[in-house]
Amino acid sequence: MSLAQRLRHEVVTPEAIYGTILVTALIVLAEDGESDFSLLVVVVATSFVFWIAHVFAATVARHGKRGDTEIPLGQALADAVRHSSGLLTSAVIPVLFLALGAAGVLSEAVAYDLALVVGVVVLFLLGLLAFAERGSRWYWCLLGGLATALLGVIVIFLKVVFH
Repeated sequence: MSLAQRLRHEVVTPEAIYGTILVTALIVLAEDGESDFSLLVVVVATSFVFWIAHVFAATVARHGKRGDTEIPLGQALADAVRHSSGLLTSAVIPVLFLALGAAGVLSEAVAYDLALVVGVVVLFLLGLLAFAERGSRWYWCLLGGLATALLGVIVIFLKVVFH
């Protein structure tokens, strides 16, 4: 397996896609006028809580006997932490933009917009990479990326509709 394929398997996971959608939805659902600092705290704390819940659930689900194989608690926990890492890593780039807004490096409006846009871009790239790794033609890769990014756009659209 090539380095690019290994990286894709580490980066393009259901947890990374779910985490990106979660972070994007949290940013979209922020109250108007909420500071980037308070939004930053909410995004980081919520991402961490969802990660802990996912690690707990995966640990409980994996621990025990599988046929003739015993999966010890420590191994189940280590597997769950590794498997769930995408929930945390998916928040890094949007949180970076929110932190730049909270620190005054960027205006809060620009930081907010960039944090939203980067979520859609990350979803596009995750979809594109998933299709590319399967050896799909370039147009299917592009369509896969667009379809994945569309979910982020739908979340943003729903905020406009419901607020």
